[in-house]
Amino acid sequence: MVAKLSKPPRIGFGAGHLAWLAMFCSILIWGFGEVGRGELGNTGNWYRIALVIFAAALTGFGLLRNASRLSQGFCGPVVLLLIYGVLGMVSATYVPRYSLYSMWKASEFVIDVLAIAVVMSYARPLASVKIAYQTILSVFAVLMMMYWVEALLFPSSALGPSRGLLPYTLSGVLPIMNGNAVAFMSAVLAFAAWCRLLKRGGSARIIWLVVLISALSMLILAQSRTSLIGLAVALGVQLYFDRRYGLLVIIAALVALVTATTQLLTVTEAYVVRGQSPELFSSLSGRTQAWKAAWTLFEEAPIVGHGFAAAARAEILGTTGASTLHGAVFDVLVGVGLLGFVPWAAAILWTSLRLLRLGFSARTHGTEGNLDRSAVAEMLGLLALILVRSTTNSDLALHEHAFMLFLTVLAFATAALHSARHALPAPVRDRTPARAGARTNPARQAQVQT
Repeated sequence: MVAKLSKPPRIGFGAGHLAWLAMFCSILIWGFGEVGRGELGNTGNWYRIALVIFAAALTGFGLLRNASRLSQGFCGPVVLLLIYGVLGMVSATYVPRYSLYSMWKASEFVIDVLAIAVVMSYARPLASVKIAYQTILSVFAVLMMMYWVEALLFPSSALGPSRGLLPYTLSGVLPIMNGNAVAFMSAVLAFAAWCRLLKRGGSARIIWLVVLISALSMLILAQSRTSLIGLAVALGVQLYFDRRYGLLVIIAALVALVTATTQLLTVTEAYVVRGQSPELFSSLSGRTQAWKAAWTLFEEAPIVGHGFAAAARAEILGTTGASTLHGAVFDVLVGVGLLGFVPWAAAILWTSLRLLRLGFSARTHGTEGNLDRSAVAEMLGLLALILVRSTTNSDLALHEHAFMLFLTVLAFATAALHSARHALPAPVRDRTPARAGARTNPARQAQVQT
């Protein structure tokens, strides 16, 4: 009788994943509470406060429960992001008037990082990370359905006026979500659906095709240029690293053909400009003016910054204006200076290089350890989408959906490399203990054959 190998432990939805879900849902806005004049943040937002505290407790429980495997979770990029978050908490002392707001925002960021460390510290880290990623996609899918229902039932609230090619811009009514955020969510869902259409058959294809069409339609109605460009870049990256060169060439040729034979360029220009004046369009809807002011403020305290999340609002944007500088790099530099920018940027670069290493290896050999090439290509495309989005958005520097998506990419790259290092070559895996002994023991040979 052949000796049975021990099965790997099953990974279900654990405390770390519940903490992850709670933190992701805490970002959703269900209403605007009373905010005092000259104040930052809503101290009466008990929905968010309760979810963050709940997630923090679950994260602490998960760290204690998985204490023997914490080395899996606290890899280099995670430690660097923790340093950035802790520096953000320290920087709260630089803005005494808004220290509570700054401390809270930095604490949320730290809890995000600790939660993904717990997710990576399970017995099968790669399977655990996939659960965290699927959790985000599931929440996004539910939100997309809710926003389509809102657009049908409450068009006057969900569809705001626009001066561009399309007369309306779609946004979320409840939970409240601006058009740019809706577009990013739609781009992520469209990209995920595209990746699954390429590798799945049967009835699942119909479901993902519906998701793809729905997400693309919502992306177009939300009218976010950066997310649209990010999706295009993500698709190109995914096709390249999944070695689908033929499909990539066909798509490029079709785009070139349609562009040459139709008014696609004219329509695209009208859609992208959105009725803005040349001056407003060239300033990226006024972002460059805020970035110039941010750079001037950064030069006043280039090493330590002026205060995590609060300085930009208090010194540049105004307490009643935008909540970020719409540029992750500038928010980091103004908030925590070079002292915080270095570990934050290093974590992003480190993760990118890790994933590229996996991508080139999988592109050449088909797999990296026991890892599917298409999964690596999907994560590389998702990373490209996040980075493009972050050029005109600050979510990558704060507790926001884009940052939590980036953490899943970071966790995937780390867990995949861990899996590749510990994967045995196929000939070795085929040699079970019983067969290995049978090679040198005639008596064992008879036992194995029976």
